[in-house]
Amino acid sequence: MTRFLIIFAITLGIAFTLMASVLTQNGYSMFAPEMQTMIAVCIAVALYVAWRISNVLRRRQEDAIPSEGGSKKPVAFGLGSLTGGKSRALREREARVAARRRRLIQEGKLQEEEPAAPEPQLVSEPAPQAEAPTRAASTATMKEKMAARAERVRRAREEGKI
Repeated sequence: MTRFLIIFAITLGIAFTLMASVLTQNGYSMFAPEMQTMIAVCIAVALYVAWRISNVLRRRQEDAIPSEGGSKKPVAFGLGSLTGGKSRALREREARVAARRRRLIQEGKLQEEEPAAPEPQLVSEPAPQAEAPTRAASTATMKEKMAARAERVRRAREEGKI
């Protein structure tokens, strides 16, 4: 409720400031009796906007990943809750993807990723140039471009990507 009241006060202040500046530029007074309807509409809009914003923030706070130790406190607080934490839908999707990955590994259709140690590369050894190029320059002829594409397809088939 406190968050709602703070957001409402800020929204109402911004709305009154904008309305007063527009009315002053056009030669009207915001406190004239005929502007009472405008003030009521301004308050109603500020109430609605504050209610919507506080509901969005509340849902994001509820959907944030709980911290370690089993407590129900969200990971991100305050303005960080706008960008922090994963939503429930994202966590469920990640769980489905992980379960499918495990199933495919068990069936042998997918190899388990192993954290590979970086292999030391000798800087002085140039790459062999005997192989056909896999990329052609933009100024190359159509025949050269098609040959490079055929080489990429052949290599992909050898690696089992296609």
